[in-house]
Amino acid sequence: MSAYNALQVHVEKRLSHGLEGGFSYTYSKSMDEQSALGLFYNGSNPLDVHGGYAPSDFDRTHVFIINYHYELPKLASAESWEGKVADGWSVEGLVTLQSGQPYSIVDYSGAVGSVFYGISDGITNPLVPLAPGCTPKNAKTGAIGNNFDFPALKASCFDVPLLAPGAFGGAIPPGDTFETNFIPGGGQRNIFRQSWQKRADISLVKVTQLTERFSLKYTFDVYNLTNHPSFDIPIDNIDQNLAFSSEPVAQPPYGTNTTPTLASGCSNSATATNGFYFCPSGLGQTVKTIGSGRQIQMSLSVLF
Repeated sequence: MSAYNALQVHVEKRLSHGLEGGFSYTYSKSMDEQSALGLFYNGSNPLDVHGGYAPSDFDRTHVFIINYHYELPKLASAESWEGKVADGWSVEGLVTLQSGQPYSIVDYSGAVGSVFYGISDGITNPLVPLAPGCTPKNAKTGAIGNNFDFPALKASCFDVPLLAPGAFGGAIPPGDTFETNFIPGGGQRNIFRQSWQKRADISLVKVTQLTERFSLKYTFDVYNLTNHPSFDIPIDNIDQNLAFSSEPVAQPPYGTNTTPTLASGCSNSATATNGFYFCPSGLGQTVKTIGSGRQIQMSLSVLF
């Protein structure tokens, strides 16, 4: 099930003295139960598909675009050599500002989502729920996340949803503290967003009329003028079962607190609890950017 709604406002205006520009704003909202990962479910609970209904992985709520074109004043006759050199210059560009994409915290190690534990169920790629007392707002540190010493998310705010011994009418064996559930009730898919993305491109253009039929066009293009980085989605996976153990119940001692939560002193470091469940490390660190750095190019073409 998916839904998409969009509202777009576009204004183009030709101003005086060779200046024209345009402004476009798009508000959109795309909702679905799964996107991006394709074959592997990335919702809150594959037993309750609608529990993963949330903004699509590619959703962009706000997109602002400004374009402009300015023709420099003519200084000489178009037929003279002075006019062919000094005239025909213009400046044009594009500025884009858009919302970041939403993302979830996912477990790929098989630690979450198995009533009777087995890493074969890790293929479902379930979401990792927020720990008690944490919200999407206070789980953020306030950092963009490109600082490895100051990630964007608090590792202590993500939990393994363990089932209590004796749950499900006694189906969970006494002393077995390793069996996990899916996120109860859903509602935790794509509750975070990457930072806004900004980009400005500019071009200097010169058109020289050679004959009535032929003209020469020179362009000097600068992409990402300010060399501003747009950060990709930060590290969003947790490897709670770092050793990929398939039989945790065979590992004593039983009955110990194995959940890396606030109560067990989990921090942003990779500190182990009992050797099976680990505190997540690297969570919220941005290691990639979207797009390229500043690029400069020139081109010369003949128009006819």
